[in-house]
Amino acid sequence: MSRRLTILLQLIVVGGITLAGLVLSSCTTSLTPPADPVDPVAVYIVDYGRHTSLLLPAEEGDRLVEYAYGEWQWFALDRARWHDVFRTLLWPTRGALGRWEWDLPPDVETIRTAILCEDVLEIIVASQRERALLMRLEARHAQHADTLHYQPRYRLEFVHDDDEYHLFHNCNHALAEWLRELDCEVHGWAIFADFIVQEREEERARRHAGTEARSDRRVGGYPRVWNRSRSTTRR
Repeated sequence: MSRRLTILLQLIVVGGITLAGLVLSSCTTSLTPPADPVDPVAVYIVDYGRHTSLLLPAEEGDRLVEYAYGEWQWFALDRARWHDVFRTLLWPTRGALGRWEWDLPPDVETIRTAILCEDVLEIIVASQRERALLMRLEARHAQHADTLHYQPRYRLEFVHDDDEYHLFHNCNHALAEWLRELDCEVHGWAIFADFIVQEREEERARRHAGTEARSDRRVGGYPRVWNRSRSTTRR
């Protein structure tokens, strides 16, 4: 293949990815929490810019367990050079499941300050569903414990994951899947970290028009400044 043809193909690929990004970036992912969950408990969506994580209450004490999904080489091994984008997005690669425990109470402002993220959203769900998801993710992480790799840049303990990573199955798709397990309604592409939490119609009906601020809450957006620096509050 000639050098000119190679350059042309590279430009086509880059242009296609750029165009797709511009189109899809305008598509937010909306989620609606469950109505009247039994024995309610708070879980938290954590926005780091282009990446999102989920914080779940641990079984005991004031601890929160963070879970994040990503691409093994890019996320776990921190091999994030510009040309690695093509390998990461254009065909399926090995997925990674990251985990860490935080010594933090379930409080939005405390979490936002300690983790140094861009935003935190609180979602109220049924405790039975939260425990079921936590147990499943704990087992999923323990299944490949022999591959555990600590990444100091992100301060997460990664293991191999059975789900392959690609453009249409990234960290935000994983988060959307977890939220559905928590009985949340999720609509949208979930390509980027651009989530908006909406009230149910019956909840809107209870509100007096003009007496309260609009309660739709949004996390994420694209493009965003990458900021994954963290405090040392982790265990």
